[in-house]
Amino acid sequence: MKKGDVTCPDCSAGSRRIELESRKGNAGHYKCLICERVLEVFDGSREIAYRLAVQPSDLHPVRE
Repeated sequence: MKKGDVTCPDCSAGSRRIELESRKGNAGHYKCLICERVLEVFDGSREIAYRLAVQPSDLHPVRE
């Protein structure tokens, strides 16, 4: 298992990224939960999970 932090270059939101090499995942992409910028595209060869860890200041309103 690999752990890391990812910061959105557009809004500075911080996310925790976990990668499991022992499990296959789904192909797709991960978008920033605040501004929707695509942060990663993955091929499904491993399981990848993200969670929002640091919300940016009120520079961007939260989507509803």
